[in-house]
Amino acid sequence: MPTLNREKFIAETIISIQKQTYTNWELIIMDDGSDDDTNKVVARFKETDERIQYHNNGVKRITGKLKNRGIELAKGELIAFMDSDDLWHPEKLQKQVQAMQQYPEAGFSFTNGCNFRDEDKVIEAIYYQRQSGAICADFFKSICSGETGVFIQTVMVWKRLLQEENLFRLNRTFTDFSFITNLAQQYKGVILYEVLLQRRIHPVANTKMNWVADYEEHIETVGRYKQEHKLDTLLANKILFITHINLGEEYLRRGMKKEARTAFRASWQYNKLSVVPFKKTAKSIVKR
Repeated sequence: MPTLNREKFIAETIISIQKQTYTNWELIIMDDGSDDDTNKVVARFKETDERIQYHNNGVKRITGKLKNRGIELAKGELIAFMDSDDLWHPEKLQKQVQAMQQYPEAGFSFTNGCNFRDEDKVIEAIYYQRQSGAICADFFKSICSGETGVFIQTVMVWKRLLQEENLFRLNRTFTDFSFITNLAQQYKGVILYEVLLQRRIHPVANTKMNWVADYEEHIETVGRYKQEHKLDTLLANKILFITHINLGEEYLRRGMKKEARTAFRASWQYNKLSVVPFKKTAKSIVKR
């Protein structure tokens, strides 16, 4: 669990882990140089629960460094990831461990989840309409295309698979998408359709740095798979076209018209027969 200035939320997150019906876990908290009282909040839990570790890593601002170090420190055979402001269903770990045992051909698993607004705890945006059962399959192309959405807070993976080439990349602030798709390119995955994650939506989690970095990482990763021939050109271009269009729409929604036009123009290189980029650009010029 990487964390940064989460004194307001981390206690609730830790409690959701302590409530797990599967109790044979260790929680490795990797602090990215918090300057609030996150360490004091964690210290209170550590006093009564020896399964909790806390490591102050100084300022890194590359979450992959924290996660890779946490993987290195972990003693268990299975690794799960958590953000320090989200919540797990009490049976999350137990059901995933059982799924990993039931499907030995799978290298990782992930689950359904939902968003909730921090202000009023209202549940919204359940990720998959189906909410029961499990499927073991090759998810690489569907994750790359966005057909299958995976949040790192739902992922569980065998530690033995996390050799150097399968660790988090260090070229960007956030590299969860490349980590997950890299696993999916090599191994089958298991999806549990039960809602086992509650992802907190609050202003700090939705900063410009976060959502732009997320789009940029998708674009860089899919482009790399295209160059490495892990994704065929037609599919990769389709994904890149749609991603740039969606990025432009997000910029436009936030009133950032110049950035929106740049994203729309960039989309054209992936589908030069489409008039959509031109229509979108025109929309960004006239939109008030």
